[in-house]
This record gives sequence, C-alpha cells and structure tokens, in this order.
Amino acid sequence: MRNTDWSKENKMPGENEAEFDRLLTENAPTPPEDTIAGITPWKTAMNRTLAGIALNCFTLNFLYLNYILPAIGTLLCLLGFRAMRRENRWFRSCYTVSLLQTASLLFRLLINTTVYQQAFYASSGGTALSLGTFLFNFVLFFCLWRGLIAVKEKAGLPPRAKGAGFLILWYLFVFLLALVSYSGLIIGLLMITAYIFILRSLFRLSKELDEAGYGIQSAPSRLSDWSLSLLLSLFLLAGGICGYLFFDTYPMDWTLAGTGERDELLEIGENLIRLGFPEEILDDLTAEDLAACEGALRVVTDVHEYPFNEGQNVLEYREADPDLRTSAGYYWTTVYDVQELTITGIAVELPGEREQWKIFHHFLWTVNPGFCGTESIQLWPAYHLGEGWADGGQLSGQLLYDKDGVTFTSPYHYLGSRTYTSQSIFWGQQTSTDIFASFSLPNDGERQRGYISYLAEEAADGYIIDSWCNYTHQQTWFQYPAWTAMDRQLAGAPNRDGAFFTVQDALQFYPTEEEINLY
Repeated sequence: MRNTDWSKENKMPGENEAEFDRLLTENAPTPPEDTIAGITPWKTAMNRTLAGIALNCFTLNFLYLNYILPAIGTLLCLLGFRAMRRENRWFRSCYTVSLLQTASLLFRLLINTTVYQQAFYASSGGTALSLGTFLFNFVLFFCLWRGLIAVKEKAGLPPRAKGAGFLILWYLFVFLLALVSYSGLIIGLLMITAYIFILRSLFRLSKELDEAGYGIQSAPSRLSDWSLSLLLSLFLLAGGICGYLFFDTYPMDWTLAGTGERDELLEIGENLIRLGFPEEILDDLTAEDLAACEGALRVVTDVHEYPFNEGQNVLEYREADPDLRTSAGYYWTTVYDVQELTITGIAVELPGEREQWKIFHHFLWTVNPGFCGTESIQLWPAYHLGEGWADGGQLSGQLLYDKDGVTFTSPYHYLGSRTYTSQSIFWGQQTSTDIFASFSLPNDGERQRGYISYLAEEAADGYIIDSWCNYTHQQTWFQYPAWTAMDRQLAGAPNRDGAFFTVQDALQFYPTEEEINLY
C-alpha cells in the first residue's frame, strides 16, 4: 500500500483533511437502495401513503380494477404509515386506522366469494360497514393533516398542510354527492380535477420536507414489507378458496320423502290421472297440494324441453315457408343432441262459484349439467298483468332428487313474492312484484326436480291464462363477486349473463266451457 505524507509543508491547514475525505468518498462503495431507504425512509413511506390514497378514492368498473386498485391502495397506506408510526401520535393513529381499513377490505373481498354477499350488503351489517368505511377515511385524512403539520413544525418549516386540509373537505363533499345519488358529469369532472390538484400539493409538500433534509427512523418490525404483503395475499387467497368451496351454495334441508299422508288421497290422484295429469309429476306433489286438487274438473298440460349446451351447427335443406317468408334452400341451424331441462306447465280447474285454476310449474333435469352453486325460478303468474285473474294464494312447492333408489325432498331456500326495481333498455326503470324461488341442487344424485304451485281466481270474463316460468341456472363456478341466480334475476340480467343462463317457459291457454285452446 502506498504511504501518503499528509504533513507536507506546502499544504494549507485543513487541506489534508479535505483530501482524505475526498479519497474516502471516491473509493467507498455505493450502498444498496434498500439500505438508503432504511436510513432515510421518509420519501418512500410518504410516496406509498399518497399513492395508496390516490388508488383508494377512484373506482374503475372494468377488468376487476374496482377491487384490485383499492386493495393495492389499502396495502400501500398500511405499509407507509407502518414505517412512520413512531414519528408522532397522529401518524400512529393513521397506522391504527389503516389496520382497520385492511381488515374491513379483507372481509369485503372474502364475503364476495360467498352466496351471502348481496344479502349482507342489504342488511344493517352492510350499512354499518359502508358507514365505517366513510368514517375510517375521514379519520385517516384528519390524522394525516395533523401529522403533516407536526412534521413540518419539527423540520422548522411553516406548520401548514393545505393539501391535506382540502382533502378532508373534498371527501366530505364526495360523501354528500353519494347521499343524493348525484350522477352528473360537470361536478364529477370538477371533483376529479380538484383531487388531482390536492394530490399534487401533497406530493410537493413531501418533496419540500425531503429537500429540507427531514428524515425519520423507520419503526422496527418483525416482518418486512414484502413478508407482510405476501402474508396478507396468502390469507386472502386461502379465504377466497374456502368461500367458493364451502359457502357457494344454500344450506338445504334434504330429508327422506314420506308417502304415509298420500295414501289417504288415492282417489284424488286417480281422478287427476284420468283428466290427464302426468303420473310421474303427480308423485312429486306434497299431500297438501294433492288435497287442494280435490274435485278437479279439467287438467291442461304443456311440456317443453330446453338445452343448456352449445349444440352443433349443421347445414340442412328447408322447403319454402310463406309464413316465414323464406325460400327453399340450405340453411345453417343449431341442433341439440341433448336437452337437459324439461319444464311442464299444468293447470287444474277446481270447482267454485267462479272459475279458478291451480297452476303448477314443474322442472326436471334429465341430465345433470353440473350444479355449480345456486338456481332460481321467477314466476310471472297469471295475475301478473293485473287484469282478468286475481291471486288466490296457496303458494307452495318442493324440491326432489333420487339417489340409490331413494327419493329425498327439501323445501326451497326461499319461496315467496318479492318487489324489486329493474332497468330495461326498452322500458326504462320498472318496479315489479313477482314470485321467486331460490335453491341449490346436489350433484351426487339424479333426476333433480321440483315445482311451484299457486291459485289463480277469475276476476273478469274473457281472459286467457298466461303464466310464465323463468328458470336461471348457474353454469360455472368462475364469477366474482359470487352472485346468486336470484340476485341476477332481481337485477333484470339478460338470459345469458356471465355465469348464468335463463330459459323462459309459458303456459298459455284460453279456457271456455266447451274446450281448452292451448297456445
């Protein structure tokens, strides 16, 4: 090693020390970026916090960004305030609030993998969670404002943080707009512009503190940021898998079917069979529904089959059809080798002073399509138009399936009338009251089936029976959030909507004293 004489007479006092410092600086290795961030973590922590706030306040409703961006934003806020929590009591409060926000977000993301998510958000618990989300953000922004003022005062700068103060006012105004359900464009653009300027002000404030040489000592933690992020991600993944595996179907009360009560009703059943009631469906009726058909006068039956597969396209020759205005030639058509669902509409005329019909809508899965979660039936009963027929009550029904030669039955998870509001591109917003039945079917049996029945009473002469059965089947597990079939029907979704497929069946006939005209 070369020896250097640092005591040469031609050196001015202090020059030897300066030369020594210069050589040390030039020959010292550059520390890693992680080491630099650990020594002065202010810039990294604050940038994470501000980026997290930016991602949390806007929603993009495509490609699941309305879930991904807030999740990333919440995590960034947690990591940012985690590093600054020892700086002052306001940042410590921010860290506590960010922990609560993270727990709330995880709960919301996980409940979205279950069939209970829509029911929860419509309950008082969902309302409390929404209100808690607002309060968490408001407290977070207030503590951030006070924390930045304390930091600037400690750094010897004017104790002001206007950007954080305006952020509080901005958030309050957004909350008021949400309360009044504002959907206009002008104020929305103004709010976005204001938010951009607020974030710009906060980033400039952070840069000002960094340039002033302000630094903090990162709070010690047992877990690194990457370890904490990985742990939360694994928890979310495991919880989501459990949600889809164990909470994707309704809890059903399946029991062995009994026949004791029906033995006393053989005469009623024989009369129905003579009138044309399908015997295999008659065996599915409860004793109460069978007894309600005592003294039946006439029976109307209409059967249709529906496919739940894509089928295959074939080229076939067709004769000219003047009614359809088509000429003879070859046409592509879709052929279904299997039609999995059979829906049978049955009407039983009962004795009385005025005409009354007991309507049955029965479904049977002849082939198991794979039951992936929930099923739903929406009925537009004969009285749904409000003319000609009135509701006679007697809403009833049950579910059945066979396994190893034994029949099991269960009531529906839900069966009743629901008033709901739907949006149509043709009719706009409409409020309706229909009959709904929600349920789940097992995959380990065969001939999964069921029916719904109601009574229609004549209110005026000359009206047809027009009763519709809309059956919605869930075709795949892959959907987020995990909507139920009934929720999709209540939302007025189209017949093919993501994980769900709906078929419509109608029982339509005009009864006269002499004959039945089936449409």
